[in-house]
Amino acid sequence: MNPLVQRFRAVVAMWIFVGGGGFLLAGFLGLALLTQTGPFAAASTFSAAAEFAPGAEIKVRDTGVRPGNILILATPATVDPATVRCTTKSRVYSTGEQRTRELTGARPEGTAAVMRDRGDPRQFTPVLATEGIGWMETDFVSCTGAGAEAFALTTAKGIQSDRFRLGAGLLLMLLAPVLAGLGCLALYFTRKWNREAALRGGSTSWPYR
Repeated sequence: MNPLVQRFRAVVAMWIFVGGGGFLLAGFLGLALLTQTGPFAAASTFSAAAEFAPGAEIKVRDTGVRPGNILILATPATVDPATVRCTTKSRVYSTGEQRTRELTGARPEGTAAVMRDRGDPRQFTPVLATEGIGWMETDFVSCTGAGAEAFALTTAKGIQSDRFRLGAGLLLMLLAPVLAGLGCLALYFTRKWNREAALRGGSTSWPYR
């Protein structure tokens, strides 16, 4: 048999395992994404880069968190995010201008209603994320909120939005049957070539079909 044909049939035979394994993996990950379970569950812990009192202004650059990637939380966890008001300020430019923006709190996607800081027994609730806000306008942040005792600032990096999980989950769930189909097709042709080899009296052991 032509060596190229042998190699081609060997690759097809391997797709039995690739298709089957890919189907299981894509299906598992897709289901976990859509149900927000396992590694794709809403974030419930965080590591505070800084803590500040209501009304106090904090310089974001000193916390080590990127200005355009901020997550703000309030304690106690009973604070209503809708009552939180945050002010972001830019640095003072060479022209003397300092841009200010008022932000209304809303629970960010991909976060649990109650979160805990590692090593801190207090409960926090996420109230604001600055994703999509110009990073040059978040050099300074201050917040107030009804019943808030303190605010914590951390990075929002790694938090998956609901939109991302839905899109990725649907994509994987669509990909799973495609991989299963390719695996079944590879199995069909491999068995077919085995039968043909047996009828010819040749070896049916892989990859000598």
